Amino acid sequence: MKEMKVSILGFGMMGVIRGLAYRGVSGYYKNTPIQPVLGDAYCLEAEAAGAKGHGWNASSDMQAVIKNPETRYIDVCLPNALHHDAAIAAFEAGKHVFCEKPLSANLAEGKEMAEVADKYPNLLNSCNFIYRRCPANVYARKLAQSGKFGKLLEARMYYHQGWGGPDTPGSWRFERAHGGGAAGDLGSHSLDMLYYVTGQRPIELCAMQTTHIKQRWFPTQIMSDAGVRVGGGKADNTGKELRNVDVDDAMRVMFTLADGAIGTLSVTRNAQGSENQNGYELFFEKGSIKFCFDELNYLNVYDASTDDDAAQGWSKICCNRGPYRYFTFAGGHMDGYRDLTVNGIYENMLAIEALESGVAYESESPIATFRDAYNVQRTLAACDKSIAERCWVKLEDIK
Repeated sequence: MKEMKVSILGFGMMGVIRGLAYRGVSGYYKNTPIQPVLGDAYCLEAEAAGAKGHGWNASSDMQAVIKNPETRYIDVCLPNALHHDAAIAAFEAGKHVFCEKPLSANLAEGKEMAEVADKYPNLLNSCNFIYRRCPANVYARKLAQSGKFGKLLEARMYYHQGWGGPDTPGSWRFERAHGGGAAGDLGSHSLDMLYYVTGQRPIELCAMQTTHIKQRWFPTQIMSDAGVRVGGGKADNTGKELRNVDVDDAMRVMFTLADGAIGTLSVTRNAQGSENQNGYELFFEKGSIKFCFDELNYLNVYDASTDDDAAQGWSKICCNRGPYRYFTFAGGHMDGYRDLTVNGIYENMLAIEALESGVAYESESPIATFRDAYNVQRTLAACDKSIAERCWVKLEDIK
């Protein structure tokens, strides 16, 4: 087994999760061709102790971390507005790049990131649309694209969380300048999942959004969001100032797909009682598929492809026992979010091994490339245009 030193940029909530995943790959997957080894972590002073405690070499010099000759792989876990410069610098330094979603804070930056990634075909470019790593979604993809149920007629996509109430302090996630907002944070996952499962993207849409909490208490100094998110979104207002919020708390979208199919997307951070309800309902000519992260090990399937009425009905299928490449414990020991993250790192290792060996990378659960993520960004930009101009927008007009 080869080793590959990885470095991470940013050590907030996602940095903590990712560090656990890198260390878990060899324990989960004895057949991994490459074993990731923790290297440097670019982080804020407030994050340094945490990074060191998780096994990283903490650094306050991002360019030094990127250019470290011992590092072959850069994981970008920074606020959205910092993805662009960091990822491009990593490619130019000859590194494989794994970037948190959404790809960028705006369409222009996302387009340039995809174009730069295309210039380095021998380097990994991967965006962390983590729900592709869930076996239930792998099975849904195979089922939806097999043709068994005929054409897709309708799609209902949703992502509801409840942590963004009035007591939640401000952070970069609530600032437009840093790429915040529920649409990019949550909607990007739903849009990628629509494409991943069905193979289709919106071709025309109409959107609306709102900001429920008009003002929040923001820290007067740059701080990590790990404490707020991991701590349940509660904090006092010591050392904070009350500021206006300039991003959305919630968004609704209507869209059309190919062959006359229609769909909706609902995202919010203010669905009290919803922890991480990321899901979809897909209705085909001869069947239906339903998934929700609340029950991530299961896929609900209605098969109407048979003429036998007695054989028709909803089936709740446990998917972590399926014939997939992802690790699972004995039946009944269910997967969780951290398992999906480990699966994502493992998939990246397989892709890198293929790139460096000069063989084709093949997977029943393909990686979301920067080009895929840019197409999600195009859809989000179309939503912005629709909201600003109060009109329907064709995706072909968003470049």
